[in-house]
Amino acid sequence: MIFIRGLIVFAALAIAGCGGGAEKLAQHLAQGKTLLTEGKYEAAAAEFLQATALDKNSMDAWLQLGHAYAGMKKYDVALAAYVAAKRIDRHSVLPHVAHAKVQIAMGNVESATTELNFVVEMDPKNLEALILLGKVSLMPTKQPDGTIGVSKASLERAELNLQAAASLAPQNEEVKLELAKLRKTGDGK
Repeated sequence: MIFIRGLIVFAALAIAGCGGGAEKLAQHLAQGKTLLTEGKYEAAAAEFLQATALDKNSMDAWLQLGHAYAGMKKYDVALAAYVAAKRIDRHSVLPHVAHAKVQIAMGNVESATTELNFVVEMDPKNLEALILLGKVSLMPTKQPDGTIGVSKASLERAELNLQAAASLAPQNEEVKLELAKLRKTGDGK
């Protein structure tokens, strides 16, 4: 972890000495996004590191850097990049949703729920956040009695969020699938 942070700082300092500009920033972002869509996460991260060095206040550069690290399953570094993006634009839902997805991948249900609740407070019609809240509410967690499972309150939260998603997008296949999972989980309780 220390090595990765040191590498990021070194790369940022080396690139910062080379000069910058909006054009170079745009080039690094475009190249990085292309590499990201091709699944070339390490190369994409290198481009986004250069972009963040050129403009430390580029929310998009930090967000994309987080995506690259998440693609490599380097979750701690991805979360750090998303936190940087959130500091730049606290009211953008994009870094909060991305942060929540990594928290879900790590099994951190409470952290993911907090992020997603924040997104829904900012944007009550954010379909992705509502679906993710439904999914995360169905994830088994440690219960007060020490068992692992899904509480009745979690099932109710899942239903509330998935019904809200269904009202926004009644034909959405993912919403239908998650509602079916909810019914199946609820029947087993």
